[in-house]
Amino acid sequence: MAAQILALLELDENSRRVVESLERSGHVVEVAETFTKAMFILQTPHQIDLIISDVHLENGGNVFDFLRWMKKNPATHEALFVMFSCEPTATAKYLEDGIRTSARMLGVAKYITMESFDADEFRKQIDSLLPIGEQAAELSPHRKR
Repeated sequence: MAAQILALLELDENSRRVVESLERSGHVVEVAETFTKAMFILQTPHQIDLIISDVHLENGGNVFDFLRWMKKNPATHEALFVMFSCEPTATAKYLEDGIRTSARMLGVAKYITMESFDADEFRKQIDSLLPIGEQAAELSPHRKR
């Protein structure tokens, strides 16, 4: 069984790479380019198992506001939340420890940072968070599909 994933990723290139990586695992990925669009998607009646968000949002709102809203929303409060920083700037690297600590305190399941995007590593990190039935079939040749 595949996971239902919402990806709040503002850059088209990151969105494309993340979606392609996760779809190889059989996951269904819906992309939102803005905080507002992600909130709208999460208010529709369908199950989201995991949310991936850019750490540094630029198109309105910030990731912590979004995380707090998601955790207070009865329909989404149980979904796993992952913060993702791809090709971080010097400023992003400088702020990373503080953001990572705050994220952990607010219930983020994982903080992923990559100097350059590695599709296989990204997929492995996401799959490691999901229940066995929702992980990629290719991780274990003995797993039932």
